[in-house]
Amino acid sequence: MTPTAQRRDARRSRERLLAAAAELFAERGYAGTSLRAVAERAGVDAALVARYYGGKDGLYRAVLAADPVVSPVVEEDDEGDVVDVVDDDETRRRAADELAGLLARTVDRWENSPATTVSQNVFRCDLDDAARAATAERVGERVLPLLRAAAEPPGGPDSELRAELATVILLGITVARTAGTLPALAAADPEELGVYARALLDAVLGCR
Repeated sequence: MTPTAQRRDARRSRERLLAAAAELFAERGYAGTSLRAVAERAGVDAALVARYYGGKDGLYRAVLAADPVVSPVVEEDDEGDVVDVVDDDETRRRAADELAGLLARTVDRWENSPATTVSQNVFRCDLDDAARAATAERVGERVLPLLRAAAEPPGGPDSELRAELATVILLGITVARTAGTLPALAAADPEELGVYARALLDAVLGCR
């Protein structure tokens, strides 16, 4: 096999492992997912998990980083640190646009796919400490800053609580639809549900 072919094969193996892990972490949670099961679903050697991701924790963090809903929503500096949100008109407009984008990605998920790993694991009680911390870190980096910035008035004493409640609205609807225990919610048209979700977000965040 040529070096180019080897690189392509390695890339495909990493992609298959990441896709399989995303499915299994969402279905079974962190504790219920074994590396052997991930490798079997991906159709690759289990030893490749350690080679490419360093183990289960590294694989889980890679899944969180690739989450299609919880994507980057705040600016970062050259070292990858989140830039603090500034209370000005430009920032407020950007926050409103980012919130609309987050809702659009969530609505798309309601229509086409089950809840992602991040969405599922925000509500799981069976995570170990490392997985819980990694999930909280991802939400804290990529979702909560956006919701804090969109809240009115900015920086209010309950802004953190309102941001977390808004997170529950978005991710909780996704998880409930996947579970199917609330039949009207599971059967609702995603676009119509998005209108209701936006009204709830505006009410919680105090958006005008």
